[in-house]
Amino acid sequence: MNEDISAFVAPLTLMLGGGLLAIGGLSFIGIDYFDSKFKARVAFAIGLAFIVATELVFVTSSSSGRYFAGLKIDVTDCELDGESKLPEERHKNSRVLHDHIVGCMERLGYEWNADHAHCKEAKIATNSFCYLPTRPVARAIVRFQTAFE
Repeated sequence: MNEDISAFVAPLTLMLGGGLLAIGGLSFIGIDYFDSKFKARVAFAIGLAFIVATELVFVTSSSSGRYFAGLKIDVTDCELDGESKLPEERHKNSRVLHDHIVGCMERLGYEWNADHAHCKEAKIATNSFCYLPTRPVARAIVRFQTAFE
């Protein structure tokens, strides 16, 4: 999600979610703000859903853990490194520069994975959609982020 939008939306969803969670939770100890226990439980569930959704926004945003945005930066850094070390391969159609970039990404903790539809369109070493992190949590988050592309 765009950081500008999430900075505006996150406080609202946290306040709304926290309020619903608190009001719904009070019904568990006998303080009722709703005319039925069912409505209180629904308010509790919706409040919890708002808070979990807000946390997902934070987890998948580029500023919290880099994830896909960081992957794109790493691809660019590896491309620059490869073109600096192998300037004669820059405009050739050889695999040397491709292999150098893929190897650089492997050293940074990514693996080549051509399963994404955007990678199938262009299987080149500078395509960020052709890599996945090797760490399981980062891998799951990047898969989630790129699923909507």
